[in-house]
Amino acid sequence: MIETARENKWSRMIKAGWSKKSLKEKISAMVLIVFAIILMTVLLDIWTIKISLWDFRYSLQSNELVGTLVEALEVESEGFSDYTRGDISRQDFNKLMSETDRAVNGLQKDYSRIGEERLAWTEKTERAFQIYRKECFVFFGTDPLSNDFLKEEYKLFQMQDYLKNYGSTLMSLTSKAVNDFYKQRFPLLFFFPAVILTVAVIMITVVARTSTAMSRTLVDPIGKLADASRKIAANDLTVEDIVVENKDEIGDLVHAFNKMKFATSEYIRTLEENRVALDRLHAEELEKIDAENRLVRMRYQVLRNQINPHFLFNTLCVISGMAKLEDAATTDRMINSLSSLLRYILRTEENEICLEQELSMIRDYMYLQEMRFGERIKCVIDCDEELNKAYVPTFVIQPIIENSIIHGLSKKEEGGFIRIHVFTSLNEKDEKMLNVVVSDTGVGIKKETLEKIRAELADDGMERSTIGINNIYGRLKLLYTDSEFEIDSIEGEWTVVKCTIPYSK
Repeated sequence: MIETARENKWSRMIKAGWSKKSLKEKISAMVLIVFAIILMTVLLDIWTIKISLWDFRYSLQSNELVGTLVEALEVESEGFSDYTRGDISRQDFNKLMSETDRAVNGLQKDYSRIGEERLAWTEKTERAFQIYRKECFVFFGTDPLSNDFLKEEYKLFQMQDYLKNYGSTLMSLTSKAVNDFYKQRFPLLFFFPAVILTVAVIMITVVARTSTAMSRTLVDPIGKLADASRKIAANDLTVEDIVVENKDEIGDLVHAFNKMKFATSEYIRTLEENRVALDRLHAEELEKIDAENRLVRMRYQVLRNQINPHFLFNTLCVISGMAKLEDAATTDRMINSLSSLLRYILRTEENEICLEQELSMIRDYMYLQEMRFGERIKCVIDCDEELNKAYVPTFVIQPIIENSIIHGLSKKEEGGFIRIHVFTSLNEKDEKMLNVVVSDTGVGIKKETLEKIRAELADDGMERSTIGINNIYGRLKLLYTDSEFEIDSIEGEWTVVKCTIPYSK
């Protein structure tokens, strides 16, 4: 019971300490643990390879090198016999000698590996071989016809027997050492599985504990955040606050998320209340605008009723008839033009009208003005017939022309020229637009006045008058959101007003 209580106490202390660690420290600890496990695995593998392969390979290599030497000495001895009988050439025998030299030079001489006795026999064999090799060259330099030739030949045979005995002895010592090494290391082979299994269990336990801790302090809180975020994205703001034990950056993130969720829900609630209030105000504003429009229409109707159209037109017809009887053609035409103009003004209630009708009214109006000013004012209308069916706002061109006459041409002693040019173009969206350009050669507009007019037009929120340029600009913007209105002038030379509206017919 006491040991169990101690284990629970240590476990609680470790969990509390882990929860207080920063995210960087936790990741660093995880990386360090993984690195330590990898290092232990590598070291264990190296140790296993060293014992099971490297040392055994070295022992087998020692045995192989000695075996190679014994075989090379035997082959050279047989080759020497063949050489003395003339069965092989000196060149072939030199190759056999080279193989033997390599075998002798390849013998192991590491004292720590082969021990004192094998090292002594190896050195003894090398010295005997060096003496033998010198005698070989002495033999090659002896005249075959001399008595010393046979003596040197038998001497080499004897030395070869000695060398083969040395090789056999060295082979026996090496085989014995290899057998002893096997007997010494063989029990370790049974120890390897137990060591590997123990280390594997320790590694798996450490990794599992660390992974569980990382999942509890990192993955689980993030999963809770993701679930809460998905619910909020689906407009479900009734999500409960997320509760975690973390005191690191994840804990701070969860705390900030809970605060943000609460602030967002409050903000949305406030927006909803504002929207309801704005809808109510908008409805009241629409009612107010509708009432003002009805009031304007009533005032306009009162104004129209002040002049009885039938009485006016009948009177004009009587005057026109009298002008014809008196043979006054000019007076008759002026009366007809005035009648058409008044009829257009009093009977046109639509916001848009056919361009052909608008231009017809302009012609009647300009005829009356030309009768008034005589030769001082001229007007030309430049418009293709195919554009006559296009729709234009009512009472837009006439006020511009009236401004040109009053403020431009009437102040010029010699009068001037008015040109109305109607054409089509494409805007940036490749939409067809109708352009109405009214230009005159009057006194123009001062630079300061022109800038003031443009500033007033740019101020959409200003209180507009009921007539003039401001009224035209306001009506265009009210009817067409993508309309344009431009005015340009040079004092003493000319003035140009351009209206651009969407083309329709």
